[in-house]
Amino acid sequence: MAAHERRFDPHHRELLLDPARWAKWDPPRLLATLDLHPGESVVDLGCGPGFWTFPLAEIVGPEGVVWALDVSPEMLEALAARHPPRQVRPLRSELPHIDLPDASVDAVWGAFVVHEVEPLDALMREIHRVLRPGGRVGLLDWRPDAVSEEGPPRSHRVAPEVVRQALEAAGFHILPTGWQHEDAYLIQALRPSP
Repeated sequence: MAAHERRFDPHHRELLLDPARWAKWDPPRLLATLDLHPGESVVDLGCGPGFWTFPLAEIVGPEGVVWALDVSPEMLEALAARHPPRQVRPLRSELPHIDLPDASVDAVWGAFVVHEVEPLDALMREIHRVLRPGGRVGLLDWRPDAVSEEGPPRSHRVAPEVVRQALEAAGFHILPTGWQHEDAYLIQALRPSP
């Protein structure tokens, strides 16, 4: 199956901004686990219309940068239509490629995007490449054994153990996380300093 067949259909982008989705995932609380600080730079992988982008921009503040990355022009247009703050910089790129320089960002956030990207090991190497030493990554994705039927087909989902292994193989140190959910998992990792 081609990776593009796993992508979220941009024609349904309004579903990504549903208030019930905000209540379920509580972006400010989840993003707090990434330990971002004002003035830092972060990449929002598969940003869509900005569900996570706007709270990321609030955390890093006007001196920070949020690279809002998506392959879909429709998603980036929907983001622009919401008038994001100036620290949000749209970036069209097809994962696993991240069109940013080496060691140029402090953090990478990817929510519900890992299952769409193949090959997974190439994505983890790219995340490692763009992160500065000491940089953090947070990946939130659908559990294959989720309780609800929300999300992509179960056959598209990637088990958390597979994601952890791919991160470790790319040179990351897996960080402990106390967050648990019946439908999704959160994996956090650190690019070690030399």
